[in-house]
Amino acid sequence: MSTARLIRIVSCNFELNGNGDYEAWLAMQQRLAGLRPTILCRQETFGYAPTGRGATLFGESKRITKLAGDLGPGKHATALYYDPKVFDQLTLWDTEWPGWLLHPTAMTLRVRGTQDVDVVVGCAHLSYNSATKRVAEAEDLTRLADRVETYQSEGGSVKRKLPVLALGMDTNSYIDPARLVPGELPIPRLEEIKDPPHRAHRSYEIAPGERVMDSRPDRTLLTAGLEDVARHVALLPGGPGLAAVAATVDECDTHGPAHRVDRVCSTDWLLPAVVHVEVVDMTGLSDHHTVVVTYDLDTVIDLYRARFALTT
Repeated sequence: MSTARLIRIVSCNFELNGNGDYEAWLAMQQRLAGLRPTILCRQETFGYAPTGRGATLFGESKRITKLAGDLGPGKHATALYYDPKVFDQLTLWDTEWPGWLLHPTAMTLRVRGTQDVDVVVGCAHLSYNSATKRVAEAEDLTRLADRVETYQSEGGSVKRKLPVLALGMDTNSYIDPARLVPGELPIPRLEEIKDPPHRAHRSYEIAPGERVMDSRPDRTLLTAGLEDVARHVALLPGGPGLAAVAATVDECDTHGPAHRVDRVCSTDWLLPAVVHVEVVDMTGLSDHHTVVVTYDLDTVIDLYRARFALTT
């Protein structure tokens, strides 16, 4: 596998975007810049806006990380950045979908130096309090895997269903227990969550008085061909193993045991391009740790061209 061009997808939920503490905000921007992201998926970007002081702060975040980017609609609670030296933005999606409190951000990007290697990237923050909303939101996110574009070829027009290179999320829910990596932290049990509201937030009733922990978004995205990248890498011989599926939220009184709610998903046929996944400890900066996924860009291009029978 070529390692000539590695790209890094970083997914970070920064608690309340620093909650008005500029020094904490600046420290996080500098930490993220140090991770050298090619694509940065940010959740809880409260305080950013298209105009005014919020636009100034958002612009400063782009300057520090040396990335271009856009905010999601509505409350502007998600943002998606990309390296303009690596990608050109073709489309900023309209994701003002009904039913979302914190709308996602999505783009179609073209790999620079190619004529038509186009991929979808997204950033999402699923509902923290409603399992019913989360499954509906995950169903909405399957739209990212259903993008069909028309291209002109020597034989006429052809249609392609574009792959999702990366969807970075705070899912506020769990991995399907049947798909845990051997040795991965187990899904919390309902009785381990001491805070009653959070018991309701993280589970749903399947019969009167019987509740199960919520992993429906995970299964919904998998059904749409969007695979949990960390799980894939953890199972590779010689890979990072359990480090790839480390907890992204530490144990606490409200949420119970440590668990992995922050994830990056990718269209399954792009998985051979993933070379590494790590969870970066953000203790002291945020209540979530950050997921970093490294792809071999040349392999992404090769897989894309093979999939659609393209010449170089």
